[in-house]
Amino acid sequence: MGSSLKSLEVEKTDISHVETTAEEPLPAKLEDHQHLEITTKEQWRKLWAAIRADKRFCLWTLYTMLLVFSWGYDANLSGLAIAFPDFRKAYGNYYAVGDEYVIPALWQSLWNAASTIGQVFGGYAAGQFADFWGRKVLLYASVFISLGSSFALVFAPTLPVLFVSKLLLGLSVGLATVLPPLYVTENAPTHLRSIASSLTNVVIVFGQFCASITGYGASGIQGVWSFKLAFVMTFVIPGLYLCGLPFLPESPVWYMKKGREEDARKAITRLYGPGADIDACIETIKTELKQTENEESAASQTSWKSIFTKEHRSRTLVAVLGLQSQNFSGGYFANTYQTYYFQLIGQADSFQLTAISSSLQLLSNFAAVCLSDIIPRRKGLIGGGTLLMFWSVIIAGVSMAPTTNTSANIALLAFMITWSMIYTATVGCYGWAVAQETAAQATRPKTISFVLVCQQLTALLLSSVFPYFINPDELNWGGRVMFLFVGAELFIFAGLYFFQPETKNRSNAEIDALYASRVSPRKFKNFVVVEDQVVEKKKKAGFFGGLADKAKHVGKSVC
Repeated sequence: MGSSLKSLEVEKTDISHVETTAEEPLPAKLEDHQHLEITTKEQWRKLWAAIRADKRFCLWTLYTMLLVFSWGYDANLSGLAIAFPDFRKAYGNYYAVGDEYVIPALWQSLWNAASTIGQVFGGYAAGQFADFWGRKVLLYASVFISLGSSFALVFAPTLPVLFVSKLLLGLSVGLATVLPPLYVTENAPTHLRSIASSLTNVVIVFGQFCASITGYGASGIQGVWSFKLAFVMTFVIPGLYLCGLPFLPESPVWYMKKGREEDARKAITRLYGPGADIDACIETIKTELKQTENEESAASQTSWKSIFTKEHRSRTLVAVLGLQSQNFSGGYFANTYQTYYFQLIGQADSFQLTAISSSLQLLSNFAAVCLSDIIPRRKGLIGGGTLLMFWSVIIAGVSMAPTTNTSANIALLAFMITWSMIYTATVGCYGWAVAQETAAQATRPKTISFVLVCQQLTALLLSSVFPYFINPDELNWGGRVMFLFVGAELFIFAGLYFFQPETKNRSNAEIDALYASRVSPRKFKNFVVVEDQVVEKKKKAGFFGGLADKAKHVGKSVC
């Protein structure tokens, strides 16, 4: 390894602030910073070594991210409840033409929008107060609000009470969606951040899976407890989470932001274990937070205005587009309304089909996370989104056939289920990873909060208009609505193509350096950062115009 590194050469390019010099051998320290292509086997070996080295942090990560379950469960809960005949009978009106009960489109929109509105305020509150009160205080708030609103949801006598209960539940979900990814991403070692940031969607899909399984199990129950059982399940995860929350250490990054270095040192020990290099951790956090600069500059990094400055606005745009790709690829329709849509096309076993679909989504998402250290972010998000567009066109086209066409219905089922699998393995998984990794360490609370608020505002728009598109007593478009998403996707992924950087296996400091040097985001993969200097990889002539020289990357334990 040593000889191959010494023979490897790079040249500094004249991209903006990157200086141009004559070719020179890479220093030995390149071994710790090099992120060239390595074999899949080496990637797996490096990942497992990192997990073993930081197993305590990995366990805390799994616990912390568990709270995101509430978003996945809540997302499916809206569409799931409407699919219950007894729910429509309890809260809806009789529709004589179809001899069925239907929730009025206005109240259906409000029911779907309630959680989204709550999440907007919850997401904003997380960004506003996370740097003031800390992560744990807001996690406690999320759990207690969730438990209270769940109780009100189960016993809501009317639609207005149901709406308010769902609104409060959404507030807790908004907090729960911002804080765990923030906590994990800001404290994750570089060599574990890829898989840690990808866990967000796994937990969300797990929540959707549990919601669909609950719906399937409750579908055989007669009376109001068929849908109320699904509401009761919203107690489970927050209740379990509350048992472990007192033992969760506060984020060391937050302690450092508040100037409490001694508390940060204690938190590092509890978070990573007694073997952690505390001094190295502290220095890394200081570097990432740019605490070597004057206090006025450091303070400006934590304001809302900071995410829109020239230094950060491009990163904010990418983070927003990363999550918007989920809404505008059709995820809201294919996931939230899947059970109801199966019923509209005449499937009597809609709950069972949704359970099967959710199980396959969970498997595909888990596989995507296992490959998150191998598949580049740009290929996972942009490439996956492009594939989804083709699937959406097929779904929309087949939906134009009458619902009495058995062959068309079978094709719709197949493409809807496989679409969901592709979605969770690509856009669902990598959209969250890109949103979390692109943000700078100092501005990450505000960035993640802003990203979630933007995502929920567009979800609010979709939840408001969707009933009018697919309800049998309205436009009754069904799957044809996917045509609209294809047009929206073209704009989203065009923006990502030009502005999304490759952040896989990059440290926060490296990403900062690449942005500061004004390297084109599309060309991040062609550069390395050595001793704070951005240098371009030396390429050899060869097939396809030259392949990058290869060197093994050695993952080091955190701190």
